[in-house]
Amino acid sequence: MPTEKRRHKLFADRKIQGALLAHTTIYWFYCLFSVTLIAVCWIIFTKEPETSTELFTQLWLNCGPALLGSVLLLPLVMLDCLRLSNRFAGPMVRMQRVMRELAAGESPPTFSLRPGDYWTELADDMNIVLERVRQQDQNSQPTQPSAFTMTDVDQGKTQRALTESDSDAGVASPLVVPLDGDNTARSIYSELSI
Repeated sequence: MPTEKRRHKLFADRKIQGALLAHTTIYWFYCLFSVTLIAVCWIIFTKEPETSTELFTQLWLNCGPALLGSVLLLPLVMLDCLRLSNRFAGPMVRMQRVMRELAAGESPPTFSLRPGDYWTELADDMNIVLERVRQQDQNSQPTQPSAFTMTDVDQGKTQRALTESDSDAGVASPLVVPLDGDNTARSIYSELSI
């Protein structure tokens, strides 16, 4: 039975998750401001207070408990938002790490996600790519030279020899010519010109 991987960090990607928390806080302030403005307009039109002190007293009596409740709930909302964002930011950070390992020529292990994480289809596709890379690494052991090679024949003239795979597939391979002795770039280009 596989062991369940637990999340040890809530901040997998500080830039993305920090931006999400900042937007959550901004939306909270915007909602609070909108509700306060609506409440002030409602009190002015229905209660018709004579002074600003009476207006703020009525505002506090009508909206004070809701204001305190929203201030107490904001940290819980932000924590839940952080946990939710970890479920999609965490896998992306781990996939980025796997891509870096692949780019460095390493062979990373099979990619697995935690229960409840998003991007499961992408993780499956990543595992398919990892398996293909492993198969190509196993099949491309240096037994024979690949592409085509240039050999010197008859005093400086060259002859191209394509491998069977390149000639069958019709793939144009890059021309590799050593530039020493009589093989200068000018002489090679003049021999290859049509």
